[in-house]
Amino acid sequence: MSPSRPTYDLESSLYAQGYSAVAGVDEAGRGPLAGPVSAGVAVLPREPEGDWVDLVNDSKKLSLQQRATAYEAIRREAVSVAVGYSSSQEIDSMGIAPATRLAIKRALESMTVAPDYLLLDAFPLPGVNLPQQALKKGDARCLSIAAASIAAKVERDRLMANLDSQFPRYGFASNKGYGTASHLKALTEHGPCPIHRLTFGRVREALSPAPQRSPSIGSQAEAVAAGHLRFLGYNVLDTNYRTRRGEIDIIAEQDGTLVFCEVRARRRSAHVSPEESITPAKSRKLIAAAEEYLQTSERRWDDWRMDLIALELDRAGNVRRIRILENAIEG
Repeated sequence: MSPSRPTYDLESSLYAQGYSAVAGVDEAGRGPLAGPVSAGVAVLPREPEGDWVDLVNDSKKLSLQQRATAYEAIRREAVSVAVGYSSSQEIDSMGIAPATRLAIKRALESMTVAPDYLLLDAFPLPGVNLPQQALKKGDARCLSIAAASIAAKVERDRLMANLDSQFPRYGFASNKGYGTASHLKALTEHGPCPIHRLTFGRVREALSPAPQRSPSIGSQAEAVAAGHLRFLGYNVLDTNYRTRRGEIDIIAEQDGTLVFCEVRARRRSAHVSPEESITPAKSRKLIAAAEEYLQTSERRWDDWRMDLIALELDRAGNVRRIRILENAIEG
């Protein structure tokens, strides 16, 4: 039976055994139809004290305002706290469980203090060479896991609120990507957007609209690729840029570098890889279009490159893997 509030008993016991940084780990966003899955990692002080401790509880038991208040206290008092993500494209590519583990690993890599023991909610973390313990209902039992659950939930909610401005039809600011009635209605009316999880059943259903509004595989792939770039921090400047000399699928900016992207989608069974499908003639057209963009752009770009974004599809046409091959297209 779980205690009414999470305690620090297990962490204290581990510190008494000689561990120096015991971390709680939890995730948020496994079930939504859209957006990333997030993972929080939190190392609290050896002897947590003060009113802030009473604010920390299983994030599912807290209101929106309570979570925000608790998170500010956690950020102020924790030895180290970090949140990692896996994008909807990565979820589609590898599945929700591996994507969640990847988000945890990214959060661990972002910690300013490296944990030497992990306390996880429900599931162990294979592939990480650290002693660990998975606890059923850990966020309700263990203070560090509860803190991690709050971090993961608050940061993901804020990200979804920001994404709402990019994709305003779906109500992400309020539903956070979960399958509410209004969200499902928007999916039916408009189809998925680039941050929807295309391998989730109710999203797949929305990918079979009436023929007159059914997007092509190419346009779907380009939308998915653009969404993936945005998630990675790129600034997408233009899509389907057309000139008399050629067309560029996506034009984006990354840390001051202009990036021209050609998107190619192929099924696993295809005999020709996305890289092999770029012929010399196609390369010349892409470079000509890029040069025209550079000549007409109001901004001077000192650094630019041409990337290939390769999407691997399953037999049903769902995205299973996405790769960005930098400087893949050269003259």
